[in-house]
Amino acid sequence: MNTTKRIKFVKFILTVAFLGLTVYTILLQTVYYKKYKTIADSQHGTKVPIVAERGKILDAQNRPLAFNQLCASIVILPKYVRSIDSVANVLAPYNFKSRSEIVNDINNNNAYFWFKKFIDYNITDKLKKDLLKYRIANSVYITDDPKRVYPFGASIGSIVGFLGDERGRAGLEFSFDTILRGTPGWVLLQKDAIGNNYYWPSYPNQPPVNGNDIVLTLDLDIQEIAYKNLAKYVDSFQALRGSIVVVNAKDAAILAMCDYPDFDPQDFNKYPSHLWKATPICDEFEPGSVYKLFICATALESDKKDFLLAQTYDVSKGFIEISGKKIKDVHNNGKIDFENIFIKSSNIGVSMLSQIVSPQDFYSIERKFGLGLPTGIELPGEATGYLDKPQYLTALRFANNSFGQGVRATLLQLSMAYLTIANDGVLLKPYIIKEIANNGKCIYRGEKKVVRKVLDSNIAWQVKEILGRAVSEGTGRGAQLDDNPVCGKTGTAQKIEPNGKYSDKKSMMTFIGFFPKDDPQYLIAVYVDEPKISRFAGEVTCPLFKTIATRILRLRNQPIAPNNQNIVLK
Repeated sequence: MNTTKRIKFVKFILTVAFLGLTVYTILLQTVYYKKYKTIADSQHGTKVPIVAERGKILDAQNRPLAFNQLCASIVILPKYVRSIDSVANVLAPYNFKSRSEIVNDINNNNAYFWFKKFIDYNITDKLKKDLLKYRIANSVYITDDPKRVYPFGASIGSIVGFLGDERGRAGLEFSFDTILRGTPGWVLLQKDAIGNNYYWPSYPNQPPVNGNDIVLTLDLDIQEIAYKNLAKYVDSFQALRGSIVVVNAKDAAILAMCDYPDFDPQDFNKYPSHLWKATPICDEFEPGSVYKLFICATALESDKKDFLLAQTYDVSKGFIEISGKKIKDVHNNGKIDFENIFIKSSNIGVSMLSQIVSPQDFYSIERKFGLGLPTGIELPGEATGYLDKPQYLTALRFANNSFGQGVRATLLQLSMAYLTIANDGVLLKPYIIKEIANNGKCIYRGEKKVVRKVLDSNIAWQVKEILGRAVSEGTGRGAQLDDNPVCGKTGTAQKIEPNGKYSDKKSMMTFIGFFPKDDPQYLIAVYVDEPKISRFAGEVTCPLFKTIATRILRLRNQPIAPNNQNIVLK
């Protein structure tokens, strides 16, 4: 081969090599870019997550019900652990876990994991020195980590809820988890030749976006009053449990909502899971005589109103027989007029009304008042209750429904129905979120919302008059506040035994009332399940209502009758 040919051949080889190198370079920068970038990043840096600060939950006066306390937590990055034994030897003396548990955790995790959360800074200061001393700071990382704190424990547990695995698992923590949680960030730390991590300003990072704060309509003072007195009465009457709802009568804002027993969200795993829910919205029950409100409203709205008001109802026999079954009154009420059917809470009387008014009209009134429908409260797990449809209402079934048997409702549904009477026949939607704020700026504000007009205001006024007399003259006398006339109704509902029959001994007791009569400010609904000391709501729920109402009025510096001084307060 002559010189010219050799030169051409070398040029050809060099050209092909250059073209090949160019194509390879282009492939590296395009097709294989992500692959090699990932390898390079893993060799030169470590991506560490930054937890966003969860938003606070506050009461109406901005007092914290759930907030964050800054602690330290330990993260282990298994793929950078050169010696599992060395890591275990350093961590074991701190008594976070046993040596064998530490080894097992590292062996069973491929990606980074939280080894121990919420540690005192005094401990981690010493640990940081040990990590550097034994040259394992590249694989065991200490980071700031906010701990969720619930300062008021069980008095607010079922409403606020709790966190589990960094997520809301119950209450408002669950239903507003995405709003409270925010968006986590990350930082890429530079890694030196021996694997130690360092922050480097030019390395990319993504700051976290903190969660929003939620301000509730709850008033912590009223919440504490309700919870402490509920606990006192449930224990003193040896009941299974109890619930209370306190509502602003003007706009349906929830001022207090509590259960007893409840759970401490700081140690939620020590309590049975059935305590994690808010009973007033999640549990349905047969309400008993508080349900007589709806047959009363049906009668007053019917075209037979004048006839029904003019009638005298003879209940002196002590029972009425319908379809071969006897419906009885506890007391012999003799001959009574329409209003006294409800003032004296006569089961016989409302059963007589059920034989005159239309089942379709009764069902329509139930629906208008919101029975069988969710209220829309901003808490999880709301139950809808149960109503019999009119086509299935036999004469006996309709009579039973009229005094609260065979139907189911929640305490909040019943509260909103009674609040409708307080608001001249207008049904309001309850709400518990006052506002949501981002960095101090309000991005949502809760407000009064009208659902529908249920009753003509004149009929609502007539029902209010009856409920007022039910307290001043009837079964609710124990709930009277002399300087603040109360409108309300008691309910004592028999519980169903496992054999399907109504119990003669076990009952659920309620009282729902609002005050003052002429300008309602507050509504309080009280529920006590299966008290063993007493048989009647007038002896259990009425005094509890009175105690709570008295404390609220004192808190607000409104007039209190002198004879209320003998009430035992906590």
